[in-house]
Amino acid sequence: MSENLLQIQPISEMPLVRRDAPVPLGPDAPRAALISLGCAKNTVDSEIMLAALAGAGYRLVSDAEDAQVAIVNTCGFIEDAKRESIDTILEVAQFKEAGDLETLVVAGCLAERYRGELAQGLPEVDLFIGTREYDRLPELLGSGGGAREAFSDTLMDYGRRLPRILAEPGPSAYLKVAEGCSRPCTFCVIPRFRGRFRSRPLDLVVEEARALTEAGVREVNLLAQEITSYGVDLGLGFSLARLLAELNEVDGLEWIRVLYNYPRGVTDELLDAYRDLPRVCEYIDMPLQHVATPVLSAMRRGIDEAGTRELVSRIKEKIPGCALRTTMLVGFPGETDADFERLLDFVKETRFARLGGFVFSPEDRSIAARLPDQVPAELARERMARLLALQERIMAEEGEALVGGETQVLVEGLTGEGLLRGRTRLQAPEVDGEVFLHETEAEPGEIITCEIIGTDGVDLVARGVTAG
Repeated sequence: MSENLLQIQPISEMPLVRRDAPVPLGPDAPRAALISLGCAKNTVDSEIMLAALAGAGYRLVSDAEDAQVAIVNTCGFIEDAKRESIDTILEVAQFKEAGDLETLVVAGCLAERYRGELAQGLPEVDLFIGTREYDRLPELLGSGGGAREAFSDTLMDYGRRLPRILAEPGPSAYLKVAEGCSRPCTFCVIPRFRGRFRSRPLDLVVEEARALTEAGVREVNLLAQEITSYGVDLGLGFSLARLLAELNEVDGLEWIRVLYNYPRGVTDELLDAYRDLPRVCEYIDMPLQHVATPVLSAMRRGIDEAGTRELVSRIKEKIPGCALRTTMLVGFPGETDADFERLLDFVKETRFARLGGFVFSPEDRSIAARLPDQVPAELARERMARLLALQERIMAEEGEALVGGETQVLVEGLTGEGLLRGRTRLQAPEVDGEVFLHETEAEPGEIITCEIIGTDGVDLVARGVTAG
């Protein structure tokens, strides 16, 4: 397709953040669509690919059926995610027969994780690229030569400008501050295909935050696989607190949310930043994975039950009213009935604002997959059902306790029924529910004071409070 491309706009000359692709485009501009699967970090990677395609003269379309080039950015974290990725690839491949699709690209974690293997089982795919070639996608599409795989052994340089086109409208956006992971968790293989942990330069992160606000963003959600190590590889030490202080000074930015805190990195300095910086949301997303010491030790989490309990107590003491969100991994090899009961007791005592759960999946090439005393899958699923039922009761009780109180709500848009919807400072996008606003008038992007008048499952029902 290289003969149809417009002149490529150099990365250094492109706006760092934009809402839409540049126009106008010529009548022969090839149409491209991108489907992003998996986590929010994948979303940012997809936005980098969108900007690269737009800069190379592609016309971006929303439906793969209408595209000549379709990209599926895959997730390869656990078995369910891998299955979803394969199903999506096969679904999109059908448009080669039923639509205008000429080129199918598979990108991301699944492609990187199974280099050389996917190509054998998916002849429908024209090009596989990994997690290190996102900004090179137009070059790879236009290079010709019939190569079906493009993988680099050099880690992608996140210390430079990587323009993005925001995939979703609205006043909230993700901001990736680091890539990769250097933690030794035995259940995880992400470091194998994402590489070692590497921070983005502080000034570049702040520059991107300013660019986001200029594009109308009011809330940024900071991302990294393990965000509390931010700055260590740059020689700055554990400097996430310093980054938060810099972002707190960005004009137009109202809410700053930090996702994926690693327990060992949650220092007093960081907690003081959460408490003292007014734009930093009092919301800590900290995947604990478990509480029983034998399980944590086998996971190589670097913390035991006593340390976990002390950390949670310290968070609650330093940041009253903090929303604590976590993730638990159930059915890890060697997890006994007693270990699981300790986990349930811990969840009852802590009363997490939100809790997500995974059933252990013995991932290829992970240490945990080779550990003895694997927990039967049916038993692991039973345990997970008990854990989630407990958390559901806790969330229902905590939600009812909020009724009658007031809170700030970032208005994000309309529901299908015409109600305004938004989120509080204690709700992260996509995972923590929403606030539905009755008898309220406001514009997307406004932050308004609301009274909570009810609950609807994990969601809240509220109405705006009239000033004066």
